[in-house]
Amino acid sequence: MDKKKWLDRLRRLWETWLRRMKGIRLPLRPAVRLHLSKESLLRLLIIAGSSLTALAAATLGAYFLWEKPPELAAGNPVLTEIAQTQESAAPTDAPTPTPDRGTAFETERQDGVYTLLLAGSDDGTGNTDTIMVAKLDTVRHTANFVSIPRDTLINVDTPIRKLNGVYWTAVYSGASGSEALRRHVKKLTGFDVDCYAVISLEGFERAVDALGGIWYDVPKRMYYEDGPVIDLWPGFQLLNGEQAMWLCRYRSGYVNGDLDRIKVQHDFLKAAANQFLGLGSIPNIPEVAAILAESMDTNMTAANMAWFARQFLRCRGEDVHFYTAPNTPAYVHDLSYTFLDLYNWIDMVNDCLNPGTQPVSEGMLDLVYLRGGEVCCTTALKGISYFSLGRREETPAEEPEEMVEEVTIEPEEEAPPAPGSWKCN
Repeated sequence: MDKKKWLDRLRRLWETWLRRMKGIRLPLRPAVRLHLSKESLLRLLIIAGSSLTALAAATLGAYFLWEKPPELAAGNPVLTEIAQTQESAAPTDAPTPTPDRGTAFETERQDGVYTLLLAGSDDGTGNTDTIMVAKLDTVRHTANFVSIPRDTLINVDTPIRKLNGVYWTAVYSGASGSEALRRHVKKLTGFDVDCYAVISLEGFERAVDALGGIWYDVPKRMYYEDGPVIDLWPGFQLLNGEQAMWLCRYRSGYVNGDLDRIKVQHDFLKAAANQFLGLGSIPNIPEVAAILAESMDTNMTAANMAWFARQFLRCRGEDVHFYTAPNTPAYVHDLSYTFLDLYNWIDMVNDCLNPGTQPVSEGMLDLVYLRGGEVCCTTALKGISYFSLGRREETPAEEPEEMVEEVTIEPEEEAPPAPGSWKCN
């Protein structure tokens, strides 16, 4: 084929493409003919391709320069305020354990490991009913998320002793809710997190909508009308932001209440992770990061969030794990609480969350737990008179005619689980 025919064919292909893509009608014989050699045309195509490649590289480079990792938590993870509390605490008649205080952390950390505290704020009450601690390993490309039940009992001598009330109580008193929650979680885990984020319900909804929704198999009919209405039908479906919020908030129809809700939340987050890891991308990362940055109480910037999103995409679905802190539910003065199981919890912290090179020990915690049917604490238990386990029974109207001598059986002391009995994948 000679040069003239080759150029005519190229011109016809170009005209056809323009008509199809832009609806532009061109004359069959343009007034100006192309006078290009094959070499010149090839050179022009190479230049155009190189320019597009350079533009894409510049855009990608600018994005990578914009996103950046967060700063690591500074300081020794040993709870200095626990020591101060013990020194200033008045002596009480309460039995307190004398555990091995452990060895203080060195400042060394595992390479490429970041920790996060994630919480969801209920706009109705201000409580943080969803509380998670996460560890992202950017070297091994793994992620662990551990939920701490909202009713976890904390060592304070105040009317509100549940972990989910810490944020609202601090805000109500004019303090920082996120810093208060971060401080109390540090007492439970033995280390300070690098980043924290408390997201509102509105921010959660907007973020899910910006992601295009999440595909999820709703396990059961969810309906609730004594407050904000929840109305979901079972089945595999694309959940928008409002529906995803309904799913994560619903708990009235579960036998185990909040603990069953945590399982559903984990399943939902796992489905979301698999959805985006399978795509190899998270839609609208800058937009989602901007939404979260403006709707969260956080020490992260939008650039930090974008960096975390890219690091998360390097994980495989089987390397993203969700756990619930080992716990024992119990009633104290007719109120439901959750006591963390001390030794299993320490195992989980070290296996799944600890960013340091040295293990967390019992002496680094300020944690209330049950042992042999009695309330104990790794430090001095505050407000000992409050802790009467069980429900209050009504006084009978009449005394029984025959009094049976009551025999008190001392509960057997439970041996702690063997070290390393809990292993995260």
